[in-house]
Parts: sequence; structure tokens; C-alpha cells
Amino acid sequence: MKPRPRPRRRPRRSTRLLEVLLLLAFLGTAAFVAAHLPTLQRAGGLLRDSLASGGLLGELLGYLQTALRDLKDVLLSPELVGLYVLITGGIILLENKNPDRTVAWLLVLVLLPLVGLLLYFLVGPRFVAMRWFRRCTPSASSALTELSEVQARKLAEGDAPFLPPVAPPFDRTVRLLLRNSRTPLLAHNEVTVLTDGDATFGAILGALREARHFIHLEYFAIANDGIGNEIREVLEERSRAGVAVRVVYDGVGSWKLGKDYLDSLQEAGVEAHPFLPASFPMFRREFNYRNHRKILVVDGHTGFVGGLNIGDMYLGRNPEMGHWRDTHLRLRGEGVSKLQEIFLRDWQFCTRKPLEGADLFPCVEEVYPEKPLQIATSGPDSIWEAILQGYFSLISGARRRIWITTPYLVPSPDLIGALKVAALSGLDVRIIIPGKADHKMVYWASRGNLDDLLGAGIRVYSYQNGFIHSKIVLVDGEVASVGTANMDLRSLEINYEVQAFLYDRGVTERLEADFVQDLAHSREFTLEERRCRPLKERFLESLCRLLSPQL
Repeated sequence: MKPRPRPRRRPRRSTRLLEVLLLLAFLGTAAFVAAHLPTLQRAGGLLRDSLASGGLLGELLGYLQTALRDLKDVLLSPELVGLYVLITGGIILLENKNPDRTVAWLLVLVLLPLVGLLLYFLVGPRFVAMRWFRRCTPSASSALTELSEVQARKLAEGDAPFLPPVAPPFDRTVRLLLRNSRTPLLAHNEVTVLTDGDATFGAILGALREARHFIHLEYFAIANDGIGNEIREVLEERSRAGVAVRVVYDGVGSWKLGKDYLDSLQEAGVEAHPFLPASFPMFRREFNYRNHRKILVVDGHTGFVGGLNIGDMYLGRNPEMGHWRDTHLRLRGEGVSKLQEIFLRDWQFCTRKPLEGADLFPCVEEVYPEKPLQIATSGPDSIWEAILQGYFSLISGARRRIWITTPYLVPSPDLIGALKVAALSGLDVRIIIPGKADHKMVYWASRGNLDDLLGAGIRVYSYQNGFIHSKIVLVDGEVASVGTANMDLRSLEINYEVQAFLYDRGVTERLEADFVQDLAHSREFTLEERRCRPLKERFLESLCRLLSPQL
């Protein structure tokens, strides 16, 4: 029986109303500026004359005072004030999906009236961008999509003997990801945990050198440095040997890659394309939506996914950051097909040309052990926040312990609530975060959540042996999640991410061993020391936590 097609989700009426409201506000602002154009031109001319005059300070100040008076009369006019009230009122009434985000935007609009309005039009109305991304993103592989729908239907009917057993209550996470990310449960896999850069890049270089048919590489950040050029040289050598090499890099994350690097790849026959390039990122809507995925697929039988980008920093060669603690996975078996599907979709999004051919999804001839997994994606092209919901399902299903490693601890209110409920229920909840900052605002925002978590009995640790960048969730010694998604709003609600959910005790125990080792290099936070922290730190934490919905 052929599965029924999934009905398209219709936009909410409030979303359409807000789009109309914003369009009217834009048109109204344009009409208002046109009506007051002579005054604005006069004010601009006075400012220009004041800068060019080079006269006495008093004359210069007089020019500025006259220009500002003209601008004030325009900016404080009843028409513009009324328009501004209309926009903020629309945001309050209609953009109600994330209250924290709404409050943050209201503060920006009130405290920075004109600048805030410009920022909101550029990056604020997320639903507009999401609809555009979904329209431009190609559909998923029909074979994997059909498999996920068959599995979802069989599980709902209680008739799925072909699926490997997943311990309850984590079988509901399987059903969740089947529906919200359309990712099937893939049973037979070889999963190798790669701890830190030496193990990860050693395995990656080995797989690249053995490539015979194609290499598909997709990374948020590729650096033009030692390891970046070593990988480039291998890609070029394989391309000259007849291997099809395709590269997707994020237009902002790989901002400093350089023309020479890309020209060298192109001369060797490597196809490389940026994901959402932004010539002037501060003025582009796409700047806010980045491809944070790290995927490598070699010949369709070996795949890599995890937290490491390509660069010397991830090998611990940056003196400022020191040792870089991270986690990656090497997959062989059925799970590689899902990584391939994700790459092919992103490739088509970048090039507008689909890749086709039976050799892209070769049959898995070797029999791999039963290590079931799902690989979920989320981003502006997704209807559901699949990875966030997957995290929530794992946390709410835990019975003994929840261990988390994340470089950024700025989760959504529902995840914070789930963690607090788990800890207050007597579960062992522990979180490791970095002891040093790679991004100052997120560093302080993460610490702004500590008091709330510590008060509920959650044990939080500061990693002291360099910088920790792993993105791991471990539950009950039975289920693990490893990938690119940080425990923050940007990863879970904005960026393109990919995360593996692994339902295997052996893999989970291996990751738990790393977690215990990381605890030995960490210092635990206490409420007593938090109460004694300096006023400056309190201010930074409060300010950055307030801005966290926009980070």
C-alpha cells in the first residue's frame, strides 16, 4: 500500500497578517520619506556643509544643531510615530511564537527607533525567510522519504517487526524524528567515535585518499591554513585522478577562505560552491541563516559528521584557545545514505542543478552490526524544529541521568524547563560548558542561565583544559546524540544543522567515557561562588541573556 502524501502545512493567518502589516509599514515609510524629502535633503546638506566647512567650532556646531532640529521635526511627527506604534503593535499581537524573541525585538525597536526598524526588516521577520527557503529547497530523496513514512505508519499500527528494538521510552523519539524530520531508522551501521582533531582529521584524510568515485564535502568553516591546505591538496589530487569532488562551504563561516584557495580547487577540477554568499552580510537577510553542517561522504559508503570544522584551530594550534576538545563520528553502513541525501539537497540549493545517478546511493554490500541511528536536520527549510524536539524528547524520557556537553548554553525556555524538571525529579543532570570564550556575547549569555539551572539541582561544569566544542547529549547510558547543533537558539531555531541520534549502548558508553574524562578537567560551579561574583559580570550576564534570542 502506497503511503499517503503528507499534506502541506498552510501558513498561519497571523503570519499572513503580519506580512501584510510589514508591507504596509514599508510602503508607508517610503511614502512618508518621499513627502518629507526636501526637509531630509536640507538636513543632509547642512550636515555635509558642516563637515566640509573646516571653520570655527561654533559654526560647525551651529550647522549640526540646525540639521538635527530639522530631522527631529520629521522623526517626531505624528505620522511617523503612529506608523512606529503600528509596527510594534503588530509584533506584539502577531509574532507570538517566541515571547523572549518578541520582547527582545521590542526593546530594540524602542531603544533604537530607526536603527531597530532597519534591523527588524533585514533579519527580524523570520517567517518570511523560512517560507522563501522552503520554496527554494529541493525535496528529499523519495526512497528515504518513503521508507520513513512506511516506518512511521507501521510503528503507529504496532506492526514493525523489521525494526531493531529501541528501549522505551526512547522509541517515541524514533517516532518523533520519523515525522518531524522524515528520517528513517537505519539499523546496520559501524559507528566510530573520533575524539579531538588528530583522530578526526587522520580518519578524514585516510578516507579521502581512498576515494575512487566521488567526494562530497560540506562545511561551515574551512580555513586557508595548514590542515585546510593539506585537505585541499588531497582533494585536488583525487580530482585529477578522476574522482568527482564537490565542496559546499558556508559563505560567512568560510569568509576568509580566499580567492587563491578556491581558484586552486577549480583549476584541479573540483566543484566548489558557497552556501548563501553574502557580499555585504550586514545588509543581507541571508546573513542570519547559516549552514552550520559538517558532512563528508566518500563513495557513498563512508561518512563523517560532528562538531569539527576544517582548520588548525581545531587541532589545538591556536595559542589563544589552546587544546580544542571536540567530537566527530565516522559512519559506515546504512546511515551514510542519509548524509548523502542531506548533501545532495544542499548542493542543489546552491547550484540549482540536481545530482542524479544510481552510483550516488550504492548498495551496502558489507553486513554491518546492528547499531540503529537516525540523522535529523533542521533549519529555515524545515517545518518543525526537529533537533530541538529530539533533544526535548530525550530529556523528558530520561529515567536515571542526562549528561550534556555544549559550547553554548542558551537553550529555549522549554528545554530549560525540561532539564529543571528532570533534576528536581531526582535525575543526575550534568552539563559541561567552556571555561573560556570564543564568542563573548554567547559566553556571558550562557553564564546568565547558570543560577536558574544550579538552583534546580543541575550540576554545571566549566572545562579548564582549553576549549570544549562537542555537541553531545547522553541519556541513561542507552541513547546518544552527536552532531553540529549547539544547545542555543541560533542552532536550534535558525541555522542549518545536522544531528545523529544513536540508539546503541556500546556507542553511548564510549561517549560517556569521554564525558567522565572531561569532568576530570572541569571545575564545578556553585551557587555560593556565583553569589560572590563581581557586579561587572552580573551586568554582562544579564545584558547578554536579554539579547540571547538574537544571538
